[in-house]
Amino acid sequence: MLVGIDIGGTKTQLMTANTLAVSDISMPTSEWRGRQNVKAGAATLVTVLMKMTAGKPPEVLVVGSHGCDTDEECGAFQQRLAQLLPATVILVLNDSELLLPAAGKDVGISVICGTGSIAVARSHDRRMIAAGGWGWYLGDEGSAAGLVREAARAVRRSLDAGKPMEQLGRSLLQALGIDDPVELGRALGDQGSAAKIGSFVPLVFQAADAGSPLALDVIAQGGNALVALVSRLINRGAPGKDIVTGGGVITRQPRLFEAFQSALATVAPDWTLTLLREPPVIGALALARQLQAGERPAHLPLPHIAGNISNEGDWRAA
Repeated sequence: MLVGIDIGGTKTQLMTANTLAVSDISMPTSEWRGRQNVKAGAATLVTVLMKMTAGKPPEVLVVGSHGCDTDEECGAFQQRLAQLLPATVILVLNDSELLLPAAGKDVGISVICGTGSIAVARSHDRRMIAAGGWGWYLGDEGSAAGLVREAARAVRRSLDAGKPMEQLGRSLLQALGIDDPVELGRALGDQGSAAKIGSFVPLVFQAADAGSPLALDVIAQGGNALVALVSRLINRGAPGKDIVTGGGVITRQPRLFEAFQSALATVAPDWTLTLLREPPVIGALALARQLQAGERPAHLPLPHIAGNISNEGDWRAA
């Protein structure tokens, strides 16, 4: 049995495949994952997985995990899972890295734009190259939480300039249950998480549909910010000519994808942009099938096999 898991900032999706069928389940990530206790989180994830597989450990497990933003974080999570599932071939990546295989691509740049945002590529020596992913307080430009944050800032700047409150501001105040725009920052901070802040992002696109200049500018700047992440990776030597983007915001909001596509055409015209409409977890299963067949993608890190990191010379013998 093969298992792919996509751990997003808001939702976790598990998909299994055997000779008979493919099945999947989804759950809120907050139901099982504690950011401050990753060991317990790994154990809980394995418990959920074993329930799904009726207690049978999978032959291959590939995980794309939000929050694994460095090789060290991915490796630590992979090792913890290998200790719990010693008979399983295990590979852990950043969740954005599922986009390329889900789209049938091997090498390039993945740009996830959901609750948060990050752009990831792999160097020729398999090292992760990332830009973004700093969380809503510092970054996550173009993401759900980032767009809401920038919308609130745009409203603030507009009011500071002496302009009247327009559609975007009225919508945010009403949704947050406040009547004083001075309280915008506090009200957003009180939401307590990127997922809750990001839940207000439909208001930005609704205001844009109603003609709000502020909302239209926030979306355009969001597209520019995503291109800036891509540009940083290209400047750092990201290989390939494919960019695949996906995530709950950019797949549901054509305005954001169009802003990204338009800005990218001027910065990296020789790169091909693909919008992934399929669940990224499909990419995890695609990689699991490769590992099951004895293949090891040259651009990805080494998997754990039989509880240990695979041998560089002959990984199947590890």
